[in-house]
Amino acid sequence: MTKDEERQRQARRELDRLGAEGGLFSTPTLKARARSLRGHFNAEDADPSDRIEVWGTRIGRALALVAFFGLAVWLLFFLAR
Repeated sequence: MTKDEERQRQARRELDRLGAEGGLFSTPTLKARARSLRGHFNAEDADPSDRIEVWGTRIGRALALVAFFGLAVWLLFFLAR
């Protein structure tokens, strides 16, 4: 058996193991989503030279998140009655 064949077998075993654990598909997707979400709340799409715009965007998005969770809790309590 040559070194290339051994490396191919080892790579296939690793890929099979990762596929069985679910790490082959879920981990990169979750990391990309988390990175995207972090970028959204850090206002990476705002003009970096304008500090007021960056902080205003961050504050606005944080308040929107708080309002969303507040409304979700209110809806759950309303429906539970």
